[in-house]
Amino acid sequence: MGTLVALGFSLVIGAGIGLIGFIVSLFTGYITIFDSIALGVIGGTVARGVFNLNPGLAVLLGFIIFAALAWAQSTRPGFWIVGITLSLVWGFIVSLFAFSMSGESMAWTLIAWGIGTLAALGLHLRARANMNSI
Repeated sequence: MGTLVALGFSLVIGAGIGLIGFIVSLFTGYITIFDSIALGVIGGTVARGVFNLNPGLAVLLGFIIFAALAWAQSTRPGFWIVGITLSLVWGFIVSLFAFSMSGESMAWTLIAWGIGTLAALGLHLRARANMNSI
């Protein structure tokens, strides 16, 4: 019985590591898809929770947001508009961590925002190259 439980834990841990690896690879290699999925989920969740939209319509709205962002990022102007905007958002998220970890130092916050934005923009450019090679 103990062996069966240990095997079950091993499978759960392996599946968790595989899922984490998938999300990390999706984020680093295909950040444009990750962004589209994340914003679609956020849009549907906000539509349901804040605006009390029907669950089916909230899912449909989330899918529409995902499809619109994925399409926009496949065009040259859309890629630059969405890519730069979301790179700034990712940089801001990084800067929030720097703000709290640096004792609320604005210098470190702004430096982290710049570095985070550049890193995210680099990931967006890498994702565009990956999309063009498919």
